[in-house]
Amino acid sequence: MLNVKIRKTFGKQFVEGDSAMRENVEGAKDGFVLDVDFAAAPGVTILFGASGSGKTLTLKSVAGLARPEAGIISVGEEILFDSTRRVSLPIRERRVGYVFQHLALFPHLSALANVEFPLSDLPRRERRERALALLQNFRVEHASGRLPRAISGGEAQRVALARALASDPRMLLLDEPLSALDDAAKLDIIADLKKINRELRLPILYVTHSRDEALMLGERALIYERGRIVAAGEPSVVLGAPVKGSVARLAGVENIFEGRIARKSAETGMMTVELCGETGASCRVEIPLGRHVENERVTIAVRSGDVLLATEKPRGISARNVLAGRIHAIEERGDQTLVRVSSGVLWTASVTKQSVGELGLAAGKEVWIVFKTYSCRILDVD
Repeated sequence: MLNVKIRKTFGKQFVEGDSAMRENVEGAKDGFVLDVDFAAAPGVTILFGASGSGKTLTLKSVAGLARPEAGIISVGEEILFDSTRRVSLPIRERRVGYVFQHLALFPHLSALANVEFPLSDLPRRERRERALALLQNFRVEHASGRLPRAISGGEAQRVALARALASDPRMLLLDEPLSALDDAAKLDIIADLKKINRELRLPILYVTHSRDEALMLGERALIYERGRIVAAGEPSVVLGAPVKGSVARLAGVENIFEGRIARKSAETGMMTVELCGETGASCRVEIPLGRHVENERVTIAVRSGDVLLATEKPRGISARNVLAGRIHAIEERGDQTLVRVSSGVLWTASVTKQSVGELGLAAGKEVWIVFKTYSCRILDVD
């Protein structure tokens, strides 16, 4: 078990004077405070949040690359850092495997030599055998003699993972390891990471702002916001059904609207919420009955993936929310297409490219948006 309870303040002068820190602490005009407390069991713990929220600083503190001003970091029974006892183990003694966002492979060394580097205390033959075995395990032994610039991004990522595991670490720190890869390479590396997790069962801290990566890999998620953890739990819960507005926005919930409770009905088990658009237009939607009272102001969230589109008004369906609208814009985003529909407020639906073609979707086309009452969630006040 990895236990982390740390606090570190980065002042305005320090942030502005360090280019690397500026990159990791965006907008820290008056300083930045990292103040987190969590435990990470063996398995993948996701550190999820926007750029500059403190995720990378947490990894650096655990690895010994940054020194907190207060707190304690331990693995099992061993203390890595304790401000009260003035304990701070050197980086090498912490036995941490670290994969940086930009990999940080030595450009002048071959893939094999990169993996051998952490094994300098071993005899040459043993060092080489272990490095080759790791490259083979990650299916990149064919690149052992090549320099980093001569291999693909996916191969370089596997070499970086092999190097991180070479010294038999007791925890693994991964800082947005897939950010520079295409979708196919990402899926391959995710399969490798799942295999590592099954075989080694190390505490793995995985930094990302990709909801898909968090859901595919994570066993637990910590949601970071401005240096603090604002939500924690299973990724499918904290990201799939967020209860706070800030977390919903971080998780990529596209439809978030302000409104008021217009009507409550105990008989139907529903409430009617009037949503207000920026231009003064509005629409009404049905949501599950809750504790809120009539005329109370609320914020509701609906995932774009829960919104269906129809080119004819649907009939004979169980979904209670069927709204007529007109396509405002269409945006390509990877394998998905986001369709913005004006219907009192500006809704977003996520559909496949095939659906766009088959339905003849285009700006200006009249459509109906459809979603169930239980797709609507009332968010807590931040």
